[in-house]
Amino acid sequence: MSDFTKLFPEVLYHSYVIEGDPLNDGENILDLLVSRKDTEKNSNDLYFKKYEAFSMEDGRDIKSWHSQSGVGKSKKICIIGTKFINREAEQALLKIIEEPGDNTHFFIIVPDSSILLPTILSRVHVIKIKNESNLDIKKEAINFIKLTKKDRVDKVAVFIKENKDEDSSGALRYFATNFVNELEHIFYKEFKKDINNKHIQFILEELSKARGYLSTKGAGVKMILEHLALVI
Repeated sequence: MSDFTKLFPEVLYHSYVIEGDPLNDGENILDLLVSRKDTEKNSNDLYFKKYEAFSMEDGRDIKSWHSQSGVGKSKKICIIGTKFINREAEQALLKIIEEPGDNTHFFIIVPDSSILLPTILSRVHVIKIKNESNLDIKKEAINFIKLTKKDRVDKVAVFIKENKDEDSSGALRYFATNFVNELEHIFYKEFKKDINNKHIQFILEELSKARGYLSTKGAGVKMILEHLALVI
C-alpha cells in the first residue's frame, strides 16, 4: 500500500484515471480508502469491479448504481479496472463523470490513459503508476522491429495465441494497444533525429491510425497488427 498512500489528497477530486495494473491496483486503492475511512468493503456505497473489457452493459450498471442515493453522509466510491474499453462504453462512462453525484468519487484504472477519449481525460486527474508488464512489451516492440516482414507476421500469430485468440478479448486489446504505443515511442525518437524522413512519418501515421482502430468495436486486432508488421 505504500506506493499509494501519497497519491490522493485528503479532499478527494471527483474522478481519477490511474495508469497501472487494472486487475491488481484496484485492491491497493480500495485498501487505502478503507484505511482512510473513505469507504467500507461491504458498503452499498462502494462499487468495485475488474474487467477484461468494459462494455456498454457495464456502463449501464454503474449508471444505475450512481443514480441511487448514498447511505447517510458516507462517500460513494466507484473503483473499476479494465484492460480495454470501446468507444460506445466510453461515452456511457463520460456521461456519468460529467455530472458526478454529491460526495461521489470515481477511480478508473487502465493500462494506458491513451486508450480513453480526450473528453474523459479532460475531466479527471491522471495518475501514473509504474507498470512492470509494460517493460516486457517494450522489449517485444524493440525485437519486433528487427525482424523481417515474414517473421513479423509470424510473430503476430504468436501474440494472438498468447493473449487469447479473440478480437473481443480485453487481454488481447490491452497487449495490442500497449504494443502500438511502444512502437510509436521508438519511431518517434527516430523521427526527432530526422524530421524529414518520410518513411518514419508514414509509420507514425499508421501507428496512430492503428491505435484508433483498436478502440473501435469489432475491429480485427490480428489484421491491424499484421498490417503494421508489413509497413514498419
